[in-house]
Amino acid sequence: MRKLVPGLPPVGSILALTGPMVLVGLPAFAAEGGLPQLRFADYPAQIVWLVISFVILYALLKLAVLPRLTGTIESRAARIAGDLEAATQAKAQAQAAVAGYEKALAEARDKANTLAAQQRAAVQAEIDSRKAEIEARIAAETKAAEARINATKDAAMAEVRGIAAAAARDIAAKVADLEIGAAAADQAVEHLLGQAS
Repeated sequence: MRKLVPGLPPVGSILALTGPMVLVGLPAFAAEGGLPQLRFADYPAQIVWLVISFVILYALLKLAVLPRLTGTIESRAARIAGDLEAATQAKAQAQAAVAGYEKALAEARDKANTLAAQQRAAVQAEIDSRKAEIEARIAAETKAAEARINATKDAAMAEVRGIAAAAARDIAAKVADLEIGAAAADQAVEHLLGQAS
């Protein structure tokens, strides 16, 4: 006999159990010509058959359907619990990976900041060293230039004094017709320059 649903009794056994119920009610229904459900005289028999059908259906459900249904529900619940546990573990692993990544990133950032600070300090030290060298060179060149300027100034002043003394002698000779000596002319020019400064 063929089973329609695995784990359930064959169709023939179900018909064998319910067939007598149908056959018992058929002759009475045909003889009286009305619906047996609406005849009060048939109620006790209907109630008996209702109880018998309910007990058979209950036994069928309890013995065949319910165990398979319970097994399926339990296996699904176990699979869902396993999936939830795997998801929880994956989430924990992901959080650990993120924490490790953030820690490595913070360490790399700190290392980069330290290296950058060291490089800035080294560059600043080099700048300060070169600046000091340049300032020293500029100071030396400035002193040398001042010395050259002073020497040139002194030479120019000496020349100006000589020119002024010669001019003073020439002017005195032409204007006053006086002959002035070089020492006297130099002394007069020095006196006038001393008053001017």
